Amino acid sequence: MLFNSDSAEEWDAILDKYSIALDHHVASKKDDALTGLDEWYQSTLPAILATRKPQSIDSSELCKLMSWKLKRGKFRPNLAKLAASNTDSSVKLVSQKAFALISSSSLKAAIAEMSNLKGVGPATASAILCAAAPDKVPFMADETMASVPGLGPIAYTAGYYLKFAEKVIDKAAALKRKGAKTSSPHLVEKALWTEYMLDKYVEKKVTSSSSAKAAVKKSSEATKGESAKEKETQKTTLTKRKDVPLTGDDDQEDKKKKLRSSSRITRSA
Repeated sequence: MLFNSDSAEEWDAILDKYSIALDHHVASKKDDALTGLDEWYQSTLPAILATRKPQSIDSSELCKLMSWKLKRGKFRPNLAKLAASNTDSSVKLVSQKAFALISSSSLKAAIAEMSNLKGVGPATASAILCAAAPDKVPFMADETMASVPGLGPIAYTAGYYLKFAEKVIDKAAALKRKGAKTSSPHLVEKALWTEYMLDKYVEKKVTSSSSAKAAVKKSSEATKGESAKEKETQKTTLTKRKDVPLTGDDDQEDKKKKLRSSSRITRSA
């Protein structure tokens, strides 16, 4: 498990494969829109928020972020509908307050404030806050939570998220001290997501390929065994035929001898 590793090189190597993992995920979901949405979430939105003073998001950005989250993870259509029902003014006001709380290092209060929006729970709140402060907030993805030991069964609550966030933030700090590129909470959870997806798609593919090869080998060996058995049976049958006298031809010869003998006796008489 990657989370237990203290190797900066190992973490960075996994993080570098994020695009590969995403490509496998997109192919599995058969939804190319996720590629563009992921680029928007990972790069474009953070750049926009970095220049917006005071920081906030609007309703269209909330809906787009929700679309990214649902396509990348579990699809829950009701969340998209609820998020879209928020007014633009309420989204701007609530997000502005939440971003300000993050600036003062109050993650718990920021999550609670962002969750005042309809359709926004701890997971979506963390995604919004992470876009503005990736150095302080990890995104609460199912796959990432499953990759962090000691959390217990996944629960979509603020308390569970804060336990998850604490572990990820501590891991990021430890890796930063080692000079790793994977040095922020967001990059740590991104690397964990990458490892999870590579295990899911790449390892599964390798296992399936190995199983198929084993099945072909087993079938080939069985065919060879049956062929050898058939040849041995044919050989045994031929041997038996050589040992059995040709009774038909012998009977005919015996009959001829008896007829000749009978003819001589008659003439003698």
